[in-house]
Amino acid sequence: MKLNEPLINLFDWPIQDILNALPDENSPLWDADRTRQTTYQVHRQTRSIIFDWLDANWEVGGPVNVKRYNYAPPELCAPVYALADRLEAQYSGKLVRMTLAELAPRGKIATHVDNGISITAVHRCHIPVLTNEGVKFIIERIPYFLKPDIAYEFDNTRAHSVDNQSDQRRVHLLCDVLPPELVV
Repeated sequence: MKLNEPLINLFDWPIQDILNALPDENSPLWDADRTRQTTYQVHRQTRSIIFDWLDANWEVGGPVNVKRYNYAPPELCAPVYALADRLEAQYSGKLVRMTLAELAPRGKIATHVDNGISITAVHRCHIPVLTNEGVKFIIERIPYFLKPDIAYEFDNTRAHSVDNQSDQRRVHLLCDVLPPELVV
């Protein structure tokens, strides 16, 4: 969604419950569904745990069909969906996409601009779960460090990339909320 600023600090959100339930890097949950990696080439270096996913054929004015994935354990789902509820309330909208995204140590997500109405019409939110100052979230060539315990919205219509310069994996919870005027 086009914003006046590239990145907005929305609200504080403690991530400890998500962190406590977060599968380790060897868990098969990270590879249970490769939709994100096969649909978006730029995300091939990432792994995901998908919770909700908007039908790829969605169009403005059409029904909002969101598939709920049910492979994550309840102790992870509970804190993730609590945050989703807060984001829906923040925007009075509908959560249409939610995934934990892992970027490997020394991994990169190349510079890109999101396109397609189902991705650019939403409020794109990032909640850092595992991160460190060696992870650079770059928007229009400006590096940002997204701190844990904060929910952010960012303008995904601007050129952005991620560079994990550390020896630790980076995990963010990505949430897309459709504005109420687009929910049919």
